[in-house]
Amino acid sequence: MAIEFPFELDKFQKEAIYYLEKGESVFVAAHTSAGKTVVAEYAFALASKHCTRAVYTAPIKTISNQKYRDFCGKFDVGLLTGDVSLRPEASCLIMTTEILRSMLYRGADIIRDIEWVIFDEVHYVNDVERGVVWEEVIIMLPRHINIVLLSATVPNTVEFADWIGRTKQKKIHVTGTSKRPVPLEHCLFYSGELYKICERENFLPQGLKAAKDAYKKKNSNAARGGTSSSTGSSAVQGARGQKRETFNRGKQNKHSGPQNFGNYSGTGWGNQSNGGGQNSWSSRRTTWLTLIDKLSKNSLLPAVIFGFSKNQCDKSANSITGTDLTSSSEKSEIRVFCDKAFSRLKGSDRNLPQVVRVQGLLCRGIGVHHAGLLPIVKEVVEMLFCRGVIKVLFSTETFAMGVNAPARTVVFDTLRKFDGKEFRSVLPGEYTQMAGRAGRRGLDKTGTVIVMCRDEIPEENDLKLVITGTPMKLESQFRLTYIMILHLLRVEELKIEDMLKRSFAEFHAQKKLPEQQQLLMRKLAQPKKTIECIKCEPAFEEYYEMHTEAEEHREHITKAVMQSPVAQQFLTPGRVVVVKSQSAQDHLLGVVLKSSSANNKQYILCYFLNLMFQQ
Repeated sequence: MAIEFPFELDKFQKEAIYYLEKGESVFVAAHTSAGKTVVAEYAFALASKHCTRAVYTAPIKTISNQKYRDFCGKFDVGLLTGDVSLRPEASCLIMTTEILRSMLYRGADIIRDIEWVIFDEVHYVNDVERGVVWEEVIIMLPRHINIVLLSATVPNTVEFADWIGRTKQKKIHVTGTSKRPVPLEHCLFYSGELYKICERENFLPQGLKAAKDAYKKKNSNAARGGTSSSTGSSAVQGARGQKRETFNRGKQNKHSGPQNFGNYSGTGWGNQSNGGGQNSWSSRRTTWLTLIDKLSKNSLLPAVIFGFSKNQCDKSANSITGTDLTSSSEKSEIRVFCDKAFSRLKGSDRNLPQVVRVQGLLCRGIGVHHAGLLPIVKEVVEMLFCRGVIKVLFSTETFAMGVNAPARTVVFDTLRKFDGKEFRSVLPGEYTQMAGRAGRRGLDKTGTVIVMCRDEIPEENDLKLVITGTPMKLESQFRLTYIMILHLLRVEELKIEDMLKRSFAEFHAQKKLPEQQQLLMRKLAQPKKTIECIKCEPAFEEYYEMHTEAEEHREHITKAVMQSPVAQQFLTPGRVVVVKSQSAQDHLLGVVLKSSSANNKQYILCYFLNLMFQQ
């Protein structure tokens, strides 16, 4: 073997490595933290053994940075992202997929030396904005390059591998596992208590019933507490009936979406838009403190709390002031690490408000991770979380995308998100990706996933769909863009038509072609039905004669008008006119160039549509 591992490999890992040893391409589909990186590591080892080069591509810079840190001590590794360029001459390069696409378009010399290309998080091909990049790169890769594809579990891995195999004219072996290395249990958190609703992919209705009973009991007690409490209880109960109306308003006007969405209590978001923003965050602070205390007592830390906005993550982290989750030795370790990391910043940059604020949070064992942070700040948070000194991390879903930083517990602040167009429920694949961060292999027997419930308990069907639903298929997002066309004009070996023919979308169409042809033949073979004519009053023939006569009269009137002295004084050279075309489908726009003699009454026109002179 090119490299020895200090642990027993799983069956799918052994199978993938077997194909790599034979110099063949492989598609590995497995759950988060199942050990897919082992296959990528072996491809790097083979490249080093064969004195060739390997490229590891990732969808986001966070994954690229982490893989660089992981592989740095094992291989000759370089890093190429939009932010940094470290050792581009190395034999093993880690980069974003867009960087590899740029290399292929400009015909970089490095492409000749590459033996392996590893695509991590291949299910990112479903992304509407960036999914096309994966298709472009796969289509343009030279045939001598072997491909390693790593993906979360998706239903159509064989179909996707078949497309790549036909495009590259080589066999793509599919392997993987649907078994989780650490089984998960899913719970609802309501009114300070945890209610288990799913365990090992089996839904537990009794846990959901217990949560709903607690909800009813709390609201009935509030209703008996007095007029004010009764009013509040009615408002909570009315939220269930209002949620769809509120959600639809959010879809119609995305600018007012966050405010309207705040009223949707079923998400666990709270009532932020009721004019009591301060009170809302005060209640949220109480909820967070109660949850963190519960997790700490049950030894369920560290925890990653997923929110779906940067502002929400920052506010949630800032709201739990006074909470300290680290020991004195951990504080010392955090300070030393931060001082060393931020010493790379120059002058006043070390005192930037973001840097100072995050350092204060980190010393208390609380972290924040989202796209609004400086790259160095995000890297510090990731590394400290991997060391286990950050106990609670408020993060957006980017932290779930391939970052190898599992936690004991994952918490969902809400099960709805804004996807750039509208508010919608979290998809089963997205939920699985984020929930997969729960459970540390070798440390935890089970991972815990918690869904926050503040003002309402979600319905059973909604929870089943998200927790145990089928992930989305890999679907083509291929589209021609102006930039793609300009790039392809520089590539001699590949034409625009070839790119379209080799896309995943066209593969679908070609695959269905025989079926469509058979359907057409069956339709044509069917006996033709005689169409009975519907008798009209007046008869159809009479109507046609009346229409023809009316057209003749119209033509006669039009010709008389055009030859009248009144019309001629307007039809001077330079006059723009609208002329009825022969097909009578579209009128033509033209300009009078020259008028003939008074007796001839003819004009020379230039039609703008076909740029031809007609008399």
